[in-house]
Amino acid sequence: MVINSEKLHIAIVGRQNVGKSKLINSIINKELFVVNETPGTTTDPVSKAVELSPYGPVVIIDTAGIDDGSELGKKRIGKTIKVISAADFAIIVLDAREELDSSETELITLLRKIHVSFLVAVNKIEFGINPHLLTELEALEVTHFELSCKEDAGIENFKKKLIHLLPGEKKTIFIEDLVSKDDVVVLVVPEDAVLLRKSVLKSQIDEVQRALKGNAACIVVKKNDLSYTLTHLKNPPDLVIAESDIINQIESELPITVKLTTYSLILTRQKGDLSEFLKAVESLDKLRNGDKILISEACGDHQFEYAIGKTEIQESLRHYTNCKLKVDFFNGSGLPDDLSEYKLIVHCDGCKLARKIMQSRINQAKLMSVPIVNYSVLTSFLNRSSSRTILPFKESVTPFKSMPQN
Repeated sequence: MVINSEKLHIAIVGRQNVGKSKLINSIINKELFVVNETPGTTTDPVSKAVELSPYGPVVIIDTAGIDDGSELGKKRIGKTIKVISAADFAIIVLDAREELDSSETELITLLRKIHVSFLVAVNKIEFGINPHLLTELEALEVTHFELSCKEDAGIENFKKKLIHLLPGEKKTIFIEDLVSKDDVVVLVVPEDAVLLRKSVLKSQIDEVQRALKGNAACIVVKKNDLSYTLTHLKNPPDLVIAESDIINQIESELPITVKLTTYSLILTRQKGDLSEFLKAVESLDKLRNGDKILISEACGDHQFEYAIGKTEIQESLRHYTNCKLKVDFFNGSGLPDDLSEYKLIVHCDGCKLARKIMQSRINQAKLMSVPIVNYSVLTSFLNRSSSRTILPFKESVTPFKSMPQN
């Protein structure tokens, strides 16, 4: 599924033949999706960019029924999980005549697990409403609307509530909470001019400088000039940011009171989920012989040029766990539909991914209860001397519970 990162995504989910497609058509007032009384008409997620007046442009995703127990149905449900992972909001459609089944209650649980807001549409009220259904919804404390797509009843009120509840643009924390006004921040850059021009690093440095402009003094120095710069400052800097591979070389030059982190960890915080990654680190001690882990690359650069996952990450994990792990490598768009066989997912930093896409992959792992961590957080943990780079962030409430020994 291709994710349009510029628009808000609304997923329509529910059992087969509850009227998901019909409800979308009623809300948009257009025949966007095929409506058929035959169960299973929608076989795979179908997404369409539409204008939801008066809110604006959104992407609406119609999904397959979540109650299809066949082998093919299970694969379709895996794709629905992916849709939920990428959604900003969800609409759960129920049949007014039925009670909740396990697939619907699980759906509510999953959406709450990844903090995706949702509304429940109780459709087909022209046939009457099952009182047990209303009791169940009240017990689950979910907001629901009773409506009939067939008779066009309750649609306008549902649409008004939907638009009112749609989330606004999320503001991501960059480094604003790491510095105070008039702080001194030192950006350490490589000596190698070619490395310095590397697109990812250059964009990160530029972004840090823009974030600090007008709030803190920013000094850019090459690695070999760091000692000289520190001796000529009146006071030690408040924050030092450097590339991950030189942290070990410069850490000893800095007083312990100086906050130290990396460009890649700042990127992690901006695009990923630092709290979730830190939780995943704790699962390393639970890995056993024969456990399967997935190492996922978002683009071809790593696979063919750097091979970080196939060399450094794989060997570091085996050295730390002292286990014979089964490692799968995945390169391309998204994660596999079925993640249930994995005990850990290690994802690249997603330097070329939009935040929304990275978040969708993290959510997919969370929905399937598989710990997920990225390269930067994992290597910061596995490298004893560089764990200090995690500590400046508020997500790291306490130091790591256990530290690997050299």
